[in-house]
Amino acid sequence: MPKVELHLHAAGSVRPATMRELIAADGGSPALAQAYGAAAIGEGLTAYLARFAAWDAAIRTPERVARVVGELCADLAADGVRYAEIRFRPPADDDELWRAMMGAAIGAASTTSGPDVSFIAVVLRGWSADRAEREARRASAWAGRGVIALDVAGDEALGGLPPLARALGLAREAGLGIAVHAGETQGASAMREALELLTPDRIAHGVGAAADPDLLADLRARGTHLEMATRSNLQTGAVSDLARHQFGRLLRLGLAVGLSTDNRTISGTTLSDEYALAAESLGLTWGELARASVLAAEAAFLPTERRERLVRDIRDAWDSADPDRAPAC
Repeated sequence: MPKVELHLHAAGSVRPATMRELIAADGGSPALAQAYGAAAIGEGLTAYLARFAAWDAAIRTPERVARVVGELCADLAADGVRYAEIRFRPPADDDELWRAMMGAAIGAASTTSGPDVSFIAVVLRGWSADRAEREARRASAWAGRGVIALDVAGDEALGGLPPLARALGLAREAGLGIAVHAGETQGASAMREALELLTPDRIAHGVGAAADPDLLADLRARGTHLEMATRSNLQTGAVSDLARHQFGRLLRLGLAVGLSTDNRTISGTTLSDEYALAAESLGLTWGELARASVLAAEAAFLPTERRERLVRDIRDAWDSADPDRAPAC
């Protein structure tokens, strides 16, 4: 079925064989390549994030960026993804190299046969205000040219949102959407801080909201979309048991929620897998999965006309394939 992927990190979705090849070509540590694989259930966020070290070590040129993004687009097409927003952080300090890497990513996505793709730039918790603003200015220069949003990622335990506020303000002024990782491991309070300080359009994960009825009401009133990923949450310890994941409950309560992979390689999953898990472990019906698909399309950081067309396409495809739909006479 056609699906929308809103929460997907390029750094965690390189094909394992490609990553092994690139690390070996540089004479890098085999252990680094070995660690770049599917996380264990319950290993925790610190161990999960450590697996990203391979990205910074190996993806060092625009040519390599083009390769891994092209391969990712092909993988998404095989998974039935109609539209994807890829979080992409060029591992470069030099401005010229950063621009070359971003251009390579956008170019590869536009020339590879696959889904419609946009990119979300990333700032990290723990960064200084100056560093975050520099990244926001870099991303803003690409607004309307492939980059559609700025995201705050990283370990919530670091806190660190106040120094990022000016950077996100710059991105918003440039027309970029705003997303924030929150409520993954630090609960509802982290989500409240993100909402009050940064007013994001979307929150990545957000499982911590389930225990706070007032927060749920606030999210519903704001229309803040939650990009949820079931397998990733099991691996980081955000949830202890898939059957206890709150995605289905939040969907039924009328919140704007959608399914994503987070990281295809590091979580060892696909978007089709995430839908299957939701159906099998959370008891979601075809109609509920279709609704989640439409909600994801409605939350896409796209110009109005393109977003409305995507919503129509997703809704029509799921409606026409509904196994419970009465056949036409």
